[in-house]
Amino acid sequence: MSTSNPNLPDKQYENQLSEIIQGELIDLYGGAGYKSIMQTMVKICGRKEQEIITNYDLFAELAEGVFGRLAESKILGPIKLQMLKIGEENIHQKKSSQKETSRLLIADDEIDILKLYKTFLEGKGKEVTIVTDGSKCVEMYKRKNNADSDGNYFDVVILDQKMPIMTGLQAAVEILNINPQQKIIFASGYLEKTLLDVLTQLNKAIAVIEKPFSLDVLDHMINNSEVFEKLEKITINQEEKELKQKVSEIITVLENHI
Repeated sequence: MSTSNPNLPDKQYENQLSEIIQGELIDLYGGAGYKSIMQTMVKICGRKEQEIITNYDLFAELAEGVFGRLAESKILGPIKLQMLKIGEENIHQKKSSQKETSRLLIADDEIDILKLYKTFLEGKGKEVTIVTDGSKCVEMYKRKNNADSDGNYFDVVILDQKMPIMTGLQAAVEILNINPQQKIIFASGYLEKTLLDVLTQLNKAIAVIEKPFSLDVLDHMINNSEVFEKLEKITINQEEKELKQKVSEIITVLENHI
């Protein structure tokens, strides 16, 4: 299999290849396993991780060295199948992944930060509703959803974790009771602790963006539907995994898409 695809620009192909390789390895071996495999491959060839996962021929050679005869059936076969589909599905996939979210609900108790979010994101073409605590967030969410014919008004809800009256996590519980598929992003200064709290109380993999962060990073996370798809996949496949392994997998997904 060649490392280029005539249907896609080289950079776009490399990005999709890296995402497929990362996804396959994380599904099979978890976040910690993925990191261990990459460390071994880097040590063997002396190349950087990004070079390995964006070059199929190099990755295949290293995979055969690490996994032996199992490499083709367990890893390389599924990767090749996914890459062959890219040419046919690319137009649809790009439209989905690049679709900009139009309606956002943001809760934060710092009004200056809220105004900054609103100004910046409205400049990106978003419709932004802001509230100053978790309780008001839930009230607004219910009001807008009840008035919406589909009952699914907001594309993404962004919650500061530490807020008065009702925390971001408490608000998320209420929101997910109304709509279990609602996309949520937590803003928190404590990434790992927030992920542990979310997994323990919600039993769901949810995006967390660590403070401080740039507004461009926030906008990128909002628009990146693939992040939410991968987190949902972790949620579905998490039953038999340890809590720390789930946290590790979520952090790997977030780090690879920021």
